[in-house]
Amino acid sequence: MKELSIFIDESGDFGEVVDTSPYYIVTFVFHNQADDINKNIKRLEQQLKACGFEDEYIHTHPIIRKESPYNNLSIDERRKIINKMLRFTMSCDISYFNIVVNKTEAKNKFKLSAKIAKELSEFIRNNLDYFQGYDNIIVYYDYGQQELSVIINTILNTQFNNVDFRNASPKQYKLLQVADFICSMELLKQKRNSHQLTKSETSFFYKPNELKKNFIKSVEKKKFKNK
Repeated sequence: MKELSIFIDESGDFGEVVDTSPYYIVTFVFHNQADDINKNIKRLEQQLKACGFEDEYIHTHPIIRKESPYNNLSIDERRKIINKMLRFTMSCDISYFNIVVNKTEAKNKFKLSAKIAKELSEFIRNNLDYFQGYDNIIVYYDYGQQELSVIINTILNTQFNNVDFRNASPKQYKLLQVADFICSMELLKQKRNSHQLTKSETSFFYKPNELKKNFIKSVEKKKFKNK
């Protein structure tokens, strides 16, 4: 029996537009459960412990911005964690799809919902053969935003009759943390392109092109290719 796992994370909200970061991003990470990543997970956990990092939950943006609970870690310690997450992401046999909406073009939650629903529906239709190749589709999301939860449930249940939705915490699943990592990289990409990176985001990367060359470009190699 072929099973596809979909891990979902988002950045932004359905509220008013914030000029410093007007982006709403949804990341979908796809993993064929036949591709075992347990060794990858164990390797990551061992590497993190060797760095003295006991918390198995890697929350990317707070690490970069030196926010709680990572505010007591040095920049070198935080960079080690992010670099290990990058290597873990690249080592796993996964792919991803991002929906990116500039909220200045969708100025209320109804227009934002419609745009997300349209892009997700089009993506599924364009890759229907891929999804229909699986007997079961299991969706992992923490249901942090009700509006997004409704969209995901409605679209996927309309398209498929073999979907199992699971309310999941990122602490439980490394691939939810990967979804968070990829979503954060996409946000940084958008902010970099529009010259909206904060001081803490800029200073985290030692070289001017490190973010683009080492992180954004690397992650984009995992982007879902139309089947």
